[in-house]
Amino acid sequence: MKKLFLFFALLVFTCNFSFAKSIEFSVISDAKLKTDNSVKNSKAMTPSIEKLMGAVEQINDSPSNFTVFLGDNIAGANKYSLVMFSKIINKLKKPVYVGIGEKDVAQTKNLDKKEYYRILNLFSSNKIKGLPFAKKVKGFVLVFMDGTNQFIPTSNGYYKENEIAWLDKTLKEYQKYPIVIFQHYPVFETYSINEKKLPHKFEEYQKVISHHNNVVAMITGHHNIDDEIKYDGINFITLPSLETVGQFKKITIDYDKKTGESFVKTRLYTLE
Repeated sequence: MKKLFLFFALLVFTCNFSFAKSIEFSVISDAKLKTDNSVKNSKAMTPSIEKLMGAVEQINDSPSNFTVFLGDNIAGANKYSLVMFSKIINKLKKPVYVGIGEKDVAQTKNLDKKEYYRILNLFSSNKIKGLPFAKKVKGFVLVFMDGTNQFIPTSNGYYKENEIAWLDKTLKEYQKYPIVIFQHYPVFETYSINEKKLPHKFEEYQKVISHHNNVVAMITGHHNIDDEIKYDGINFITLPSLETVGQFKKITIDYDKKTGESFVKTRLYTLE
């Protein structure tokens, strides 16, 4: 009888486990790394370099499945700063995914998106070759959006029609998977972000999200705000700036495949 009870208990546990998915990752926004160009071949530490190196060390000491950079990774479109950023994040022991923000690229400074990712991938093991981008990881689909204008930088971003159409197609293609969206610019209001801080034509982006029910989280930076809100089943999480306050987040998402419910736990890390 005891063996029979243990068998059924194990069966129930196995069935419940089969419906559960879990993923854990670290997220950094607005590292804004800046090098000291006043000294030729300078190896001197700037505050932003020290903070990024400290974050990399802390993440390696408490590893997660992967690390995401949400954009504004360098303080301005500067190739030397990008090389430095790339070499530092290459020390991360787990996979790395790097997005971009308005400070990262500028056509006028000969650092467009194509050149940005060429340099980034030359000196680091970043998994992204260009945006937008989607990848299946541990039963989830990670979606990385762009929204950055490399010709005329905009303060709150601009998601073009073709990118929004790509998102609609991707959410439909992976309709059986829980989706986590990473991008620099928020497109939904939170406690601290109102409509005035949202991108141009954000309503079109919101319409696409409303047509699908598989987005479980949207994680953004840009406004340097630590904010979290959940509505319509989606967890909206914004991050503070690593460069400004020396903070980043580790996020765990548990997804119940049977009910479609997601449970998110975040931990804010402050550099030591």
